[in-house]
Amino acid sequence: MHVAYAISTQFVKKRAKRRRGQRIGGEDKISALPDDLLVHILLFLHTKDVVATMILSKRWRYIWTMVPRLGYGYRKINGDTHKVFIGGLFGRLLGRLFDKSEQQQRCLWRFIDKSLQLHKAPVLEELMIELGPSRGHVDVEKWIANAVDRRVRELGLKIAWSAGPASLSKSLYTCDTLVRLYLSGKILMDVPSRVCLPSLKSIVLYSVVYKDEDSLVRLLSNCPILKILWVKRHHHDNVRNFNITVPSLERLVYDNIDYFGVHNEGIEGSLVIDSLALKQIFYRDYSGDSCSIENKTCFDKAAIDFFSYPDDKFMRSISSVTNLELDLSVATAAWCNAINFSQLIECTVTLLAELDWLESLMGLLQNSPILEVLFIDQTFIRFEEDFSLSWNEPSFVPGCFAAHLKIFEWKGYIGRHKEKEAIKYIFANSNCLERVQVSMESTCKLKDREKMMKELESMSRVSTSSQLLFSTQLEFPSFLNEID
Repeated sequence: MHVAYAISTQFVKKRAKRRRGQRIGGEDKISALPDDLLVHILLFLHTKDVVATMILSKRWRYIWTMVPRLGYGYRKINGDTHKVFIGGLFGRLLGRLFDKSEQQQRCLWRFIDKSLQLHKAPVLEELMIELGPSRGHVDVEKWIANAVDRRVRELGLKIAWSAGPASLSKSLYTCDTLVRLYLSGKILMDVPSRVCLPSLKSIVLYSVVYKDEDSLVRLLSNCPILKILWVKRHHHDNVRNFNITVPSLERLVYDNIDYFGVHNEGIEGSLVIDSLALKQIFYRDYSGDSCSIENKTCFDKAAIDFFSYPDDKFMRSISSVTNLELDLSVATAAWCNAINFSQLIECTVTLLAELDWLESLMGLLQNSPILEVLFIDQTFIRFEEDFSLSWNEPSFVPGCFAAHLKIFEWKGYIGRHKEKEAIKYIFANSNCLERVQVSMESTCKLKDREKMMKELESMSRVSTSSQLLFSTQLEFPSFLNEID
């Protein structure tokens, strides 16, 4: 990485000297390195800087063409890099026809065209392209076809222009080297009848448009070793019934929330999952769609947030989890008393709406006999002053308190009377508690914060060896961070 920095610095210095008309001399040890080593070093630089090294000297003119990873983003490709390929009459013409942002986009398109034409690496390990806001439209099919011809392994395309969705090259759907695929934005998934993606292990489909439901089915059913699927829905994606039938699938992220919709609602329809190997699921759905699980699936990890009521098979699948992230709503709160989480070891409970939630929390603890780690996140909701929480001490102590609960953390604690009663009960009955960490609501005044800290410190803890820690900010582990 230090050598890559030296190359970048060398480029900047040389450019500055050229501008001042100074002669460039001195020993150049970096240029004496073998081609393979120089290519490896260039992997640590942004593509715009990699391409710009062609002007360092004759020795560097073609080195960049062998770098097997290319990334183009409308925020990154600018300035002097464009001047390598674009200038003179063409550049002046763009300036007259389009505003600055539009001109930058068209410069980026031409930059991608030219650099892909000159690129010579026999195998393109990675190609990432991000096209920003624009009124225009460019033929991305030729870029995708070029990547497929170069036996691309990882391909990413993000389009945010205002024109219609772009079609992809048909050759993409029969690329036998593709391992990871990331598609986002104005992209049309028009999947042909002939599909074969034998090496594809990971797909991200983020707010894309499907020609029809059959296109979705053809795509997923012809990925025999697919392990990871990440789907972000939106209300114009042309799919009512979203069917995921992938026997090899191990991790699923399904997000059906229209953040920019008037009522923050998705489309009406259904989600059907038929993936016997599925072990980890992130399921967030505010649309009211039905959700069902086909065949017997037992999850290890799950993150759940929805407004609908999944079927019994889905609930039974959740009961086997060892790690659960649960966003409490009226729908999910009902699970706390209905499901026996016999294998649950770590649980994060997040409050997203005003809810009389302490009783549900106790129900969850009663049904989680071997729970070791409990996180509560209250930072996303502020209760009204007159909102009343109810608390009734359970008739019997949850089994996890006796021999298992070791870590208890509460983020966004505000010290309401009933919350204090709940914490006092947990302190008094958790025999194995090793660490308690509490972060206060960020808007709390210093005086109120100090008062809450003293109240918590004065509470009796049956586990005398437990630590009570206070923090201004807590970071909980997230299931999504493990998706790669």
